[in-house]
Amino acid sequence: MYFSRKRWGFDWRELFTGVLFVIAGIFLFIHPGAGLVTLALMFGAIAIIRGITAIASFFKMRAYTPHMSWVLLLSGIIDVLLGLLFLFNVPAGIMGVSILFAIWFVIDSVANLVNVGHLRRMSTLWFVISLALDILTLLLAILLLMQPVVAAVSFAMLVAIYLVLFGINAIVIAFARSI
Repeated sequence: MYFSRKRWGFDWRELFTGVLFVIAGIFLFIHPGAGLVTLALMFGAIAIIRGITAIASFFKMRAYTPHMSWVLLLSGIIDVLLGLLFLFNVPAGIMGVSILFAIWFVIDSVANLVNVGHLRRMSTLWFVISLALDILTLLLAILLLMQPVVAAVSFAMLVAIYLVLFGINAIVIAFARSI
């Protein structure tokens, strides 16, 4: 789709995303404890809301998929229980959040690596920079998954580094697309 155009143009959305990620990373560098507690509590609240939504949807879903709707109910119950765990046991919430973030970082890094090829058509330099940043973020994500206890302890710093790198990469992409 985007290969049909000769010029992409400056990508303001990517720039905005990059700046937000850099700001979030800097905040975590400055306030690591507050950032971790906030993330754990936020994910706890989100999990509870998602769980209640899934449980409520279960009753309507039975009419459409009577044999498989129980999966939605089970998912909703697990979401509510995890949310309560995150809210009332913050250390467990921080550990859980560190694993969730690690999985998210792996998925995003792999997705970026799969799609980095479009920058090669615009500039080899931007392609190489983005590729290197994507590989670096993937390595950090794998480190988070390999050592969950160490990751929980150093989680704020690793997430801050990841957010700053991801943000810089988004800013690089914004400028690369304007060439």
